[in-house]
Amino acid sequence: MKTTLAVFVLFFSINFLNAQTMPESFLSMLPNPPGGICDEAVGENPAKRAFIEKVNEIDHQLDEEILQRRDKVENKMEGSQEQMMKNAMARTGVSPQLMQQMMALEKQSKGATGNQAKAYKEQKKALAGQMMEQSMNMSMGEIENLKNLDKEGKKAWAEAYATEKKAEVMADPKAYQDKNAKLMKDVKLVQKQQHLADSLGSQAIKYMRQFAELDSSKAAVDALTQIKQEEDNLNEMYKQGNSNNQAIASQVDKIRNMQKNYCNMQTPKYLAILSNYKVFLQASLRHYHRLEKMTNQVTAQQTGIDFQPEPGLMGLEQIRDYLRKLSNAYQYNQIRPAAVFMGAQ
Repeated sequence: MKTTLAVFVLFFSINFLNAQTMPESFLSMLPNPPGGICDEAVGENPAKRAFIEKVNEIDHQLDEEILQRRDKVENKMEGSQEQMMKNAMARTGVSPQLMQQMMALEKQSKGATGNQAKAYKEQKKALAGQMMEQSMNMSMGEIENLKNLDKEGKKAWAEAYATEKKAEVMADPKAYQDKNAKLMKDVKLVQKQQHLADSLGSQAIKYMRQFAELDSSKAAVDALTQIKQEEDNLNEMYKQGNSNNQAIASQVDKIRNMQKNYCNMQTPKYLAILSNYKVFLQASLRHYHRLEKMTNQVTAQQTGIDFQPEPGLMGLEQIRDYLRKLSNAYQYNQIRPAAVFMGAQ
């Protein structure tokens, strides 16, 4: 009984630790934007400091987790380069021996000059001809002759080539059907993967566009332009040695009120977009998991290697994108206390 309990505890602990690094766990850690964002920045702001510190802490953890996962995938890819090359050549029908000879020639010919370089070029050309015959059942001589044929000659050659291929199919129709079925299955998987990627990407871009449009809106641009003009006027008052403290104080109040209005205009809109963005993110994490799985399947089809990356990398990257937007929650609070203006220009 004790042994069974210990095994259960160990199993639960391992799975709990693994769950901690999944996107959903990071999403649950994210703080909500604090209230009073547009309060004047007078003295210490504990709420803002706590919020920024929490966001930075999670951002650091996310960076480490994403980097660790990327490194694992890259290490797997680097360790599989030779096998991927062999698999790619196998799909073309070229023998490993010819491929190795070509790679050896490429290595030997580096830095060669003059007659030696010319000799290597001829050897590679001859080897390429053999590879062409293996992969396409066509010689380099046939290809050269094809260039010189007229329109009718090319048509006759194409018909003869089609007849030859048809004969190959008829010789073993089941093999052709199996091959064609596999190709169709592969194509459909790529199409599904691309459709899902496009769908998720377009939705994420929609929010990025909304953030950009908020900053480039006429109301926002006009407000910032007016604030800049009034700050320039205040600077001019200081340069002229204006001793009318009442006039300067009035100008400072005017600028601060404009800054408050700008913050109160932009921040609620920004937080509304941010809220919708988070809802999308929460609903789409399972779709990113599916996209990740499909992408790995496509990669395995194309390379012959199943890298089996840890699930969740795509979701983690999406959460980090959201977190960067969340960290800008205070960006429209540019309200400066009077002390910053008075005599500081």
